[in-house]
Amino acid sequence: MTEPTPGHGPSKELVTGATGLVGMERLVYRLERGWPTVALRRAGSDVGRVEAFLRERLGEGFVAVWSGLEWREADLSDVGALEDAMEGCARVFHAAGRVSFRPGDEARLKAVNAVGTANVVNAALASGICRLVHISSVAALGRSSVDAEGNRLPVSERSDWAEGAGASPYGISKHAGEMEVWRGVAEGLAAFAVNPTVILGDARYAESSGMIYRRAAKGGRFFPIGGNGYVGVADVVAAVAALDEAVDQGSEDILGERFVVSAEDVLHRDVMVWAAEGLGASVPTRPLAGWMLGFAWRAAWLAASVTGRPPALTRDLARNTQSVHRYDTSKLRTALPDFRFTSIREVVRQATARGLT
Repeated sequence: MTEPTPGHGPSKELVTGATGLVGMERLVYRLERGWPTVALRRAGSDVGRVEAFLRERLGEGFVAVWSGLEWREADLSDVGALEDAMEGCARVFHAAGRVSFRPGDEARLKAVNAVGTANVVNAALASGICRLVHISSVAALGRSSVDAEGNRLPVSERSDWAEGAGASPYGISKHAGEMEVWRGVAEGLAAFAVNPTVILGDARYAESSGMIYRRAAKGGRFFPIGGNGYVGVADVVAAVAALDEAVDQGSEDILGERFVVSAEDVLHRDVMVWAAEGLGASVPTRPLAGWMLGFAWRAAWLAASVTGRPPALTRDLARNTQSVHRYDTSKLRTALPDFRFTSIREVVRQATARGLT
């Protein structure tokens, strides 16, 4: 049997988070090229959404590809099961994670994003994995860097981390997970991380950023006054592939590093307007005042305490939507001078083309 090469091509790869937004896109990227891939799932996970997604994206080639896709079961809390899942693999694409801004979710965020990543790193070290790619988040980066005049700088890989500088429990857990990856690098693991901004995919994907489309479809009059970095999910996967290829070609400036992945900084209003237009809904025209958001998140908290359901809006989310966040992608542009992102307006147009069903 031929030993797998360390590169990103035909080497067998384990994809964690294979039922999530980024994980499914990674499956498409590899499977349409015929590369051997193992998809990780938890016991009892429903892979029906993955099957439907791949069937649509791969067309006539779906049947052969689906039969060749290998599924393995493991929970991120079980290092032994993760080692079994990595057997025969040369690479790990670690996209599994939990996204939540709900109060009281801190323990679950830590268990998945921090402890779970530590377990993936430990299993990778024990299994002799040749390369690990970690899908982190810009929430794991600091937000406190300023210039000599005291002006806040765009967030970059060099921004100073401080848990008190607007860091959410989600961001803290993702930062802790990244620290586990760098610990693995210090112990000999070949790895790099990407830090995407808000990831947009198909409008039919309901979780996480997919809620933007559902809010836009309701045709509300109000929009939040803040802004953020946005990136299409296909571009996140394409950026990883380009970084992988650069490593294979001998670049020494990628392994052991992290890269902000963001197409552009966009106002939330613009994204909501584009989404509403794509879905045939009325566009928002009035800015949300701070007091409105304050009332809204408190009302959502009260409703959640009565119904037991997660609140639709939290204090952290309300504050975040009122701020304008900017990101510096110069490090990625230096590493990949020929890489081009899809504009966010085009990402939203493509995402809403098939509606929400």
